[in-house]
Amino acid sequence: MTPAPSRQTDASIEKNVSFFRDNVTSYGHYVAVLDTYRNIRAFTNESLQGIDRLLDVGNGGAFDYDVTLIRELVAVDLFLEELPASVFPSNVQPKNGSALDLREPEASFDGVIMSMLLHHLVGKSVAESMSNFSKAVSEAFRMLKPGGRLVVMESCVPKWFYEFEKVVFPLASNLIGRFLEHPPTLQYPPEMILESLKHYAAEVEVTAIPKGKWVLQYGFKYPSALTPVVPYRFVAHKA
Repeated sequence: MTPAPSRQTDASIEKNVSFFRDNVTSYGHYVAVLDTYRNIRAFTNESLQGIDRLLDVGNGGAFDYDVTLIRELVAVDLFLEELPASVFPSNVQPKNGSALDLREPEASFDGVIMSMLLHHLVGKSVAESMSNFSKAVSEAFRMLKPGGRLVVMESCVPKWFYEFEKVVFPLASNLIGRFLEHPPTLQYPPEMILESLKHYAAEVEVTAIPKGKWVLQYGFKYPSALTPVVPYRFVAHKA
């Protein structure tokens, strides 16, 4: 079977840009105060120790970690150059770009982070979305120096819920696209992300991050006990 092409739909791109560009302040506030995201921040900070030059792919204009840990940081997303310079700390260089086609020099970073990105790379179908997720992982590893570290922070779902997502994806993505400000998403089991990383990595560490009382679901504050989503940290070391 021929793999689906790696391409995020125009509708997905437009919804991601409008939602995250126009809600930078509110999203940053939730990331700073909600208990689950404080846990994510602590685990991310731990993973970034010792990285000198970091590429943040799908940054969204908000930092889910302590940027002072990094000497030089390049942040890439579809719209970052449209944001005020005051949004970014002095050690951050914001650039417009796609996770599916990174334009930085190959093997030029000792660290890459993708924080809550993979589930946003939605195509026209589940197959296209999976291809986008795989392409983003491949591009991230292409940016890493030998021995470099890819940190993936991602909201994951159990396999049974992913099977349900696949069935309802065509209808759900259409309804979400029409009626919600937030873009459609497709969340993956941790086992699937691990397998993708293992194609490129010499070693992968996987950690489930404890949830607090609250998470964000489609931009809304939501009781974490009512969702099967669990945040995970993946740390993959390039050979």
